[in-house]
Amino acid sequence: MTIKVNQVTLYVQDQAAAVDFWTTKVGFEVTTDQPYGPDARWIEVTPPGGGVRLVLFKAGPDWPALSQDQPNYAMFAAGDIVKAHAELAARGVEFLAPPVEEPWGWSAVFLDNEGHRFHLSQDSANA
Repeated sequence: MTIKVNQVTLYVQDQAAAVDFWTTKVGFEVTTDQPYGPDARWIEVTPPGGGVRLVLFKAGPDWPALSQDQPNYAMFAAGDIVKAHAELAARGVEFLAPPVEEPWGWSAVFLDNEGHRFHLSQDSANA
């Protein structure tokens, strides 16, 4: 039996702003956008070429905010982290620092439009 991850949910306050960030700045594509309840939409964005879908889900008013001082559960990888960092930063993605080589590999942390932190690592399998 094979089990794989097909989507990760990111709870956001502003779905339109999140779509703009993940498509315009990160370069993902909207693959699903449909009504979901009275005040929200079911929106999925996917990296170019496919892969795990990121669901931009509208957080409820009583939901706790995602931690803005720790990275979130979703982690991203690029074949060339230095090139990816340069391209994303040129599109306006805010990084806390340029990529650095850690004992476990290359890493950088970036912020989304709501200030949530995400890791970007070097994908050694596709480097």
